[in-house]
Amino acid sequence: MAYTLSDPFRSLRVVLRVCGVTMLLAGLLLLLLPAALLADWLAITSPLWPVRLAGTAVLTLGVYYLMATGEQVIGLPALVTCSLGNGLPAVIIVSAYLQQDMAALAWPARIALVVFFVVFLAGAVAPLRYLRAEYQAD
Repeated sequence: MAYTLSDPFRSLRVVLRVCGVTMLLAGLLLLLLPAALLADWLAITSPLWPVRLAGTAVLTLGVYYLMATGEQVIGLPALVTCSLGNGLPAVIIVSAYLQQDMAALAWPARIALVVFFVVFLAGAVAPLRYLRAEYQAD
């Protein structure tokens, strides 16, 4: 049912795929980019292990989103995880912007954060309509 035209979760599956691929790419970049390049783009002077650790978390969440798209019915745990997993990073990006913490970032990092914010916002809002009772399986 995941690939039929009568699938009620079709739009959510598209958003989950976009969020999953975006998070996979972000996680791989945080894990595999050379330390000097990461330090320049993110203006980091401290050790990079927290950034690498965040990369593993983002990568894992991306895999989860891609796996959730294959389910016949997307259940409540996946919906809540998608809303929180995308909503919290969006809030962090907005608060960092408002506190002017992004002033030292290089232009590739600024562009990436804008793209991530848009994807995170879409991923946080899209599951909300599916929290109603008629979409939940018995």
